[in-house]
Amino acid sequence: MDGNYSATLDIRLSVADTVIFLDFPRLLCLSRVIKRRLMYAGKSRPDMASDCPERLNWEFLKYIWSYPIIRRPGILEKLSQVTPNRQVIILCKPTEVREFLQNISRY
Repeated sequence: MDGNYSATLDIRLSVADTVIFLDFPRLLCLSRVIKRRLMYAGKSRPDMASDCPERLNWEFLKYIWSYPIIRRPGILEKLSQVTPNRQVIILCKPTEVREFLQNISRY
């Protein structure tokens, strides 16, 4: 599953066998959003539909900045309640993601 659609998180968690939560620092998230905005200003990113140009607004920046305080605790609480037969992986740094992907690609 992808995204922060909290309204459907319970539904998605109930059917997922593995959850990977990217719990990156807010400054890293902000810098990546700004970099992405500069790289794709006025055009669509390759991973988005062609009619979705890259945008950046104050509301989105506030969402990213407040995420660790407002949203993150609730997500971590829900992840702590996932049944034992489901796997929850929390990655906090890009190096952890690279290591995870290297290890998983061996299978």
